[in-house]
Amino acid sequence: MCGLAGLVEAGGLDRTAAEPRMRRALKRLAPRGPDGEGIWADGHCLLGHRRLAIVDLSPGGAQPMTRGKLTTVYNGMIYNFRTLRRELEGIGERFASQSDTEVLLAGWARWGEALLPKLVGMFAFAIWDGEARELVLARDAFGKKPLFYRAGTGPLVFASELRALQRLDGEAGTIDPVSLRLYFALRYLPEPRSILEGVAKLPPGHLLRYGDGETSVRQWYVPEAARPDTYATFDDAAADLRGRVDEAVRDRLVADVPVGAFLSGGVDSAIVAASMVKSADQVRTFTVGFEGASDYYEERPQARLVAEHLGTDHTELSVGAAETRDVVASVFDGLDEPFADSSAIPSYLIARETRRHVTVALSGDGADEVFGGYRKYQGELAAARYQSLPGWLRRLAIEPIISALPEGKGGWLRERFRRARRFAEHGGKDAVGRQAGWARSLSEAELDALLVEKADAPSIECLIAGLRAQAAAADPTNAMLAADIALVLPGDMLVKVDRMSMANGLEVRCPFLDRRVVECAGAMPGDFKLRRGAGKRILREAFADRLPAEVFARPKKGFEVPIAEWLTGSLSDLVSDAIDPVRLKQQDLIRPELPARWLEELRAGGRDTSWQLWSVIAFQQWCDRQADAANSEAA
Repeated sequence: MCGLAGLVEAGGLDRTAAEPRMRRALKRLAPRGPDGEGIWADGHCLLGHRRLAIVDLSPGGAQPMTRGKLTTVYNGMIYNFRTLRRELEGIGERFASQSDTEVLLAGWARWGEALLPKLVGMFAFAIWDGEARELVLARDAFGKKPLFYRAGTGPLVFASELRALQRLDGEAGTIDPVSLRLYFALRYLPEPRSILEGVAKLPPGHLLRYGDGETSVRQWYVPEAARPDTYATFDDAAADLRGRVDEAVRDRLVADVPVGAFLSGGVDSAIVAASMVKSADQVRTFTVGFEGASDYYEERPQARLVAEHLGTDHTELSVGAAETRDVVASVFDGLDEPFADSSAIPSYLIARETRRHVTVALSGDGADEVFGGYRKYQGELAAARYQSLPGWLRRLAIEPIISALPEGKGGWLRERFRRARRFAEHGGKDAVGRQAGWARSLSEAELDALLVEKADAPSIECLIAGLRAQAAAADPTNAMLAADIALVLPGDMLVKVDRMSMANGLEVRCPFLDRRVVECAGAMPGDFKLRRGAGKRILREAFADRLPAEVFARPKKGFEVPIAEWLTGSLSDLVSDAIDPVRLKQQDLIRPELPARWLEELRAGGRDTSWQLWSVIAFQQWCDRQADAANSEAA
């Protein structure tokens, strides 16, 4: 797990001008790689790397690494590198280090693109062929590790973070109005878009080639269409899944540094910890809680129960209100683009605490998208029953009553009202409309009212329809899950995990996003994963004998913080600054009327608009850091 950056000049590299910019880029990437820095260049290519040493801690594992005509900078971990190394040794390759990086280079030299399907791991890498003068960029199947690039009439520039890329190419950049609209629609930026014009993210499972000033991008990983006859019975599927999860967890224990696990009160992290116990002599687990918060946000007692059952060495972190301000500032420092998922805050906290004890942590991330764990999937099951009610009854009675109920996340009843309102708003639509509705933060009408420029952005419905069609899944549940794996996972969940862990120099590994596990899940019919009243059915039943029954009986809870309470209390000045009419008019991007109304509604307590306000705050915090970086560069 590291940070990388690079620049390729087809007409020849000016090292005198480029190397100082590379050092500034690597300074930005330092939290990703606190253990070392390296720069390599030839007449056309400049590569930089910050190292977080996980495997082969010696200088032999440092990057940039050259083998023959190939040089690489690489971020991630190839869990099966020892198996690949033995295969390569069997055909004559010899190795000077014990690192997975050297195996990556040797495998590319032997097999080229055919290496990619062989890799079990997470990665974003660049390989420069000095003889052919060609650069290859590649990203793992599900987008666990980020990779930004700018390709145009000038050099190709790339980096693990947008701010590092800006420092390397010397371009401040202009906000893309299409991306801005999509950001406020979703609270994150969907792949392959970035917030800046001319900068893209290499999409998950894609490969970029650059040579002679020409750029081509293609998809190297295309999920196979599900076969309905893959599993004869539910029990067959559960047995196969159990073995694949155990294998994925075992593979992710490979490290020359201490390894632990996040442990919440939920099913996913508990299953990972239970699987770790089967393969490791001693397992360390970590959880976080908030002093004074309601029971809705408290997971420590449930996590403690799992830890005691499994016999793990368990550490709890308690965060008080006084810490909130400093933590929020650190969270925004670690984010590279506007990103408004407030669960980044507890993610940062648990990563910070965990890094004090271990360098690698396993997590349960990805299970909800792969196995149908979110409440919106339950909404899908309820939609048909809701639509069977007479339309007049829904429009004239049910929906008006629900819309008048007070909502919020301060307690279970208000949270149920919030869910009911969201369901009533979208439950009567078709499958694409429902999924887009569950994904949206703002409607098209609200976006028109909020943003000064009405950019010609694709609607969320269009994005969802395209992803569902690409999945070609006959099963409606699998179609919905496939779209979320392509949209929500790399745009939201994995961004949060990567940025917050890397801000603390912690490597996070996600067994449920092992390609073998995801492909197993994709081959199952939807009803194996989803049933009325409980998502992740097959996970619950496949691992029921390893954990206390009450773990599986708990209702689904997100990894959340009391953001509405904070925005009307300790963080109220963040809101005031973000929606200040003078500031908004100077920016000429956001109209002030709608944010002002959101704040009034939040203070009145009738409607929880904290998510919408947090989107504006996150955007303004990103703008502030952009301005600070520009001023620093100018100085």
